[in-house]
Amino acid sequence: MSVGKGVAMRVVRATRRSPEHVVAELSAPIAAELAEQEKAVREIVDAVRERGDEALLEYGRRLDWPEMTAAAMRVAEAEIDASLRAVGDDFLRAVELAARRVRTFHEKQLPADWFDCRVPGAVLGQKFTPIQRVGIHVPGQSAALPSSLLMGVVPSQVAGVEELLLVTPPRSDGTVHPAILATAGRLGARTIFKVGGAQAIAALAYGTETIARVDKIFGPGSPWVTLAKKMVYGEVGIEGLYGPSEVAIIADDSAEPRLIAADLLAQAEHMSDSPVFLVTPVETLIEPVEAALRRQLEALPRREIAQRSLEAFGALIVAADVDQAVDIVNELAAEHVQVCTREPFALLPKIRNAGAIFLGSSSPVPLGDYVIGPSHWLPTGRTARFSSGLGTLDFMKRSSVVYTSRGAVADHAEAVRALASLEGMDGHIRAVEARLREEAEEEGRTP
Repeated sequence: MSVGKGVAMRVVRATRRSPEHVVAELSAPIAAELAEQEKAVREIVDAVRERGDEALLEYGRRLDWPEMTAAAMRVAEAEIDASLRAVGDDFLRAVELAARRVRTFHEKQLPADWFDCRVPGAVLGQKFTPIQRVGIHVPGQSAALPSSLLMGVVPSQVAGVEELLLVTPPRSDGTVHPAILATAGRLGARTIFKVGGAQAIAALAYGTETIARVDKIFGPGSPWVTLAKKMVYGEVGIEGLYGPSEVAIIADDSAEPRLIAADLLAQAEHMSDSPVFLVTPVETLIEPVEAALRRQLEALPRREIAQRSLEAFGALIVAADVDQAVDIVNELAAEHVQVCTREPFALLPKIRNAGAIFLGSSSPVPLGDYVIGPSHWLPTGRTARFSSGLGTLDFMKRSSVVYTSRGAVADHAEAVRALASLEGMDGHIRAVEARLREEAEEEGRTP
């Protein structure tokens, strides 16, 4: 169908097809594009690892800020304070509201250390520790995204991270958008560097003369950022690899076409390769949604971006029934899943794969993008099959705790011998027997 001038959105009839076949047809061919960029990203990462600030300045001057210097790489306190004055009270109130909601949500996720003494002579448990030094990449060159900064910084603070470094690309005049600096300043995150892209990820991973090496890197960005994070993983931790924003909407005959269209466009306007899907057993819903898309697209400032998403990466999918619609959505494993049905909570137990689930027609994704509570850093590209959205635990480590008395060692020695003997690990057996020998020698006997 034609949504707008020169734009056609696919209608897929899935009533006699498996969810796997439907999703295979819809999969975006992005792997080849990333492969082409990989060589260039590798060169940047290697250069920063080997030459530190020298390479950072070389790429920074070429790609971002022609007059970049090492001394000006770190954002000055005066720049942050000036931005706080420049953005206005309405913006700061919005930041504070969002920060409160996000903080409250993530405080619910804080884990507690625990200890168990039910094994005789033993104390077993777990200890949770904040990651000491974290780096967050904040996109900001093509558009200011203070919400992304907020969604990463606040959970890190809830977790108790001691050292937080922010990196964000400067504009061509060497400034950073005031909204980004003001948001960081209001949150108390004041260690900020004017570096972005793959070179910023490499700097955080390996350290330079100006930027300290971190323990884990967070944050969305361009495909170059994503590839760089993938390359440095193992040298440091990463929280995930993010692609274009996406949504899959399940709707029945109670859904309002104008709301469905608005929700599709809200995701389509992110990037020109954002996948957006409506999955419905109600074929008569397709035409009204098409009409609503045409009307709303005409008034959308980011119309060209949204059109490209609808045309190349979107689909209106007709399912046999609601159960098949759910199966298709589970196979899509989308970043956002919206349930616009008469009884949305009834479908909640059936949805297995989703970064975030929005229940009911009055629950738009933009609330989650900005203010309602959960972080909007969510798994994309079908990675919701095995990963989760950003949370407090991503900024923490879990350590097992074990204490055993000599008696507990003796109680378990025979089992250790049996397992270690099979694996040929004599050193393991000797380490256990050394405890028993010490106990026997104190009693004047041999084991």
